[in-house]
Order: sequence, then C-alpha cells, then structure tokens
Amino acid sequence: MPDPLLVVDGLSVAYDGAVQALHDVSLRVDAGSVVAVLGSNGAGKTTLLRAISRSLGSVGGVVTAGTVHFEGQELNNRDTSWVVRAGLVQVPEGRRIFRDLTVEENLNAGGYTVRDKGARRDARDRAFELFPILAERRDQRAGLLSGGQQQMLAMGRALMSSPKLLLLDEPSLGLAPKLVEQIGDIIQQIHSMGTSVLLIEQNAAMGLRVADRAYVLEVGSVTAEGTSAQLSATDEIRDRYLGVGSTSPTRTIHEDEPVDVPVHLQTSSPARAQELRVEDLTVKFGGITALSGVSFTVAAGTVHALIGPNGAGKSTCINVLGGAYRATSGTVHYGTTEISSLRAHRIADLGIARTFQNISLSLDASVEDNLLVGRHRVMRTGTVAQALRLPNARREERKERENVRRIAVLLGIEELLETEVHTLSYGDRKRVEMGRALAAEPTLLLLDEPVAGMTHGESQVMADAIRAVQQELGLSILLVEHDMPFVMGLAERITVLDFGKHIAEGSPTDVQQDPEVLRAYLGTAAA
Repeated sequence: MPDPLLVVDGLSVAYDGAVQALHDVSLRVDAGSVVAVLGSNGAGKTTLLRAISRSLGSVGGVVTAGTVHFEGQELNNRDTSWVVRAGLVQVPEGRRIFRDLTVEENLNAGGYTVRDKGARRDARDRAFELFPILAERRDQRAGLLSGGQQQMLAMGRALMSSPKLLLLDEPSLGLAPKLVEQIGDIIQQIHSMGTSVLLIEQNAAMGLRVADRAYVLEVGSVTAEGTSAQLSATDEIRDRYLGVGSTSPTRTIHEDEPVDVPVHLQTSSPARAQELRVEDLTVKFGGITALSGVSFTVAAGTVHALIGPNGAGKSTCINVLGGAYRATSGTVHYGTTEISSLRAHRIADLGIARTFQNISLSLDASVEDNLLVGRHRVMRTGTVAQALRLPNARREERKERENVRRIAVLLGIEELLETEVHTLSYGDRKRVEMGRALAAEPTLLLLDEPVAGMTHGESQVMADAIRAVQQELGLSILLVEHDMPFVMGLAERITVLDFGKHIAEGSPTDVQQDPEVLRAYLGTAAA
C-alpha cells in the first residue's frame, strides 16, 4: 500500500494539565480519500483536529502522548504556520469568518501564504465556481451572509491555499437538509479536484455518504472503525447516529404534558409574558432584501417556531427583535411597547433575552461566571458595590451563584460550572448560552439554533429542558432551528420563511404537509 497522507498514532491530549480529552487515538488518511470521524457532543472530535493542525496551544491543550505525521513529517514540534504551508488546512466549527470584511477580502485572507498572484487568482476563481452565491456577493460584508453562506465562505477561504488535506469541522452544523446535501456534494467535488478530506461530523448520514472510511470517537477514544458501508450497516451506528434504530424513537412533547425536572427555578420579578407582534417587517442591506413584508404573532406563553432554508431571513428577524439590526420598515410590538426602534439593552430591560447563531460567550471565563452575567439584569447592587466587594454585594453574589447552579442542573451542565468555556465542545457551549439567557429571567426567549452541534438524543434532552422552563415560568419562546424533529415536537405554531418572505404558517402538522414548505426545504424533486 502507498504511504498514507496523515497518520495519527496513539494520540492523547489534555487541557490545562488535567482534563483528558483524547486517549490513545489512532487513525490514517490515505492520499485521495475522504475519511469521516463521527461522535457525540464532547467526544473529542474538535480536539483531534486541533492536535493535527497544531492549534491546541491557543486553547490550553497539550499533546501528552502519541504522534501525528503528515507526508512522513512529524508535526509535534511544528507550528501552525508550517502546517498550513505544508498543505494541511483546517476549517473550524462555528463559521469563523471575518465578519467585517467582504466576501472577497475573506477569500484573499485565505490565500495569504500563496506568493504567486496567478495561483491566488485561480484559487479564487475555483472557490467562486464551487460556491456561485459567493461570487454574487463578493462585495458584501461577510457578517450579513446567512449561516449556510458563511459556512461556504469558510470552506472557500481554506481552499485558497490549495491544500493537500482539508480538515472540516462540522460543515453541516445548523444547515437545512437541502443545503446539507449540497455541502456533501461540494465535499465530493473538492475530493475530485485532488484534495483529501478529514471530515468531523455529527450528521452521520452525510458523513457516511461522502466518506470512504470512518471512525467513531466516544469519550476521547476510538470505539469503531471501518468502511462507510460497514459502519452504516451496524445496529449501534444506525440507532445512535442515523436515528433509524428501534431503541430511540423521536418523542413528541405535547403542550399540556408535564415534564419532570431535577430542580425548580425561582424568579425575582412578577413580570409575565406578553404578545409579540411583527407587522410588515422589511430589512434591507444595501441592495439585498433580507426580509420583505413579514408578519406573524407569538401568543403570550407559547412556543412559536420560525423556520426556513438557509438564507430565508430567520436570523435577520431574530436580530431585529433583539435590537442588533434596525428594520427598514414595519414595526415590532411586545405587549403595548414598540421595540423596533429601541436599542438592545432597552429591549433586554423589557424581559427579552436571546441566544445567538454564532455563539457569543466569554471563552476564558468559567461556565459559572458566564451564567452569572445573565443575572446582572436582576441584581440589585450596583457596579461600584460589586467592584469594591462590599458586604451586601458579596451576599447577593453568593445568592446569585446558587441561582445559576439551579439553571446548570436543569440544563445538565452542573459538572462543568468551574470549567473554562474555551475547553468545551460546541454543543456544551450552546447549553451555556441557553443558561445565560435563562439567568436573565426573561418573559420572551429568542432561541437561534439552540441544538446546533447536538446529536438526536442530546437535542431531545434540550427539548425537555425548554418545555420544562416554558411550563414552569410561563414565558414565550420564539425558536429558530433546522432540526425538524426538535421543532415539530416542541412548537405549538410555526411560521415559515423563504427568500425573506412569509410562505406558510400553522400547526406543526399543517406545515409538514404544505407543498411550498417541502419544496423550500427539500427541493422540487424530493417534495
């Protein structure tokens, strides 16, 4: 057999000298192949890519045993820049693009190490050929792209250096089914152009479709490996990762069904949920219309979902409701208060809290301290008293830390309270962000892709937690999410957007059967 392109042999990794993330992991990637690494949330998949790309040091990780060889060269003593120049490039999870740069400027940044101008131009042309939407929006600021378009940009930027091996970390994260299929096709095109791929994926169906060989990573160790066909045929993989086994059916949570919770939350405010009315909302960015005359109502104390394919305008709508974007026209009322002209902190004062599509946490702070930030809205002692550590401020802080611990128990992250956020998996960070929003005691909760990066089982646990909170506190929830079993089992009413326009609304059953919705999500042939 020819020498492999990448060999990982007996690799072990720890964070901050104590937390063991990988133990004795071995795998290989042959030249001209696509290899998938599957695993649940927190299995160590991202840590594996960081160890290969030599980016562990920036997050407090260190290789404690084992080796990584790329084209016969040991990487343990190499830095990140050497690895990139050698032809090994990583696309990190979470769509980490330069939001304030244009699409073309982001691509040019990816070709920084390529000295030949002609080679850079050719690579940019190939990126535009793979991702035509990026060519259409080459002069648009990257932060205004949809989540799917940002993922394409991150992949296109990585391809600018014409890598020999592309490391892809969760490229289907938070994408609609039609776009997930498109990303899978693009990975196959990248492979056909001569680039090998090591793919980290929780979407096992997509990963096994495009890969030649796959490894399963659980709690930092390889528990299974084989060809994609072999792994797809095993009951364990079909049940746990493909959602088609007999032991993990999707459970629908009914509106009036009580949910057992390990702890009850306490509130310090008598405020109650109010009706949210979005009326004829239009948002434009330059010449691009992100929302066009969108209207819907979220009844007080209900769970309402806002769904649609990537680029439909869902996150733009959430950003207007939370005060991050200004509407071009139209209004938004929460109760009797018009909020479409208010700043974000004034909207938060009304009891509206949110999570973000691209996670926004203090990475170097602990989970507990991140949750405590959410309590500042309800704390009575002022900033000066807290800074001076006055007795009343210390007493209140002790009380509030107990409150955030109750939230952590509810979300299943109590064991992570003292852990710094940068060491957490993507799915655990989503739980922390949810907890921070709940800590603010909202009456309206805006959730932007709350279960992105979670497996089927993990998303079901999150659904139980959301339903429990909604029932116990009586708050309203507006939910944006691509995980349809999660949405259909949780939402009482659903509004569907496509290309910035309202195309359908109704109960989950009505929406599931609407031909326009099926076409938007799955494409005409599938519908």
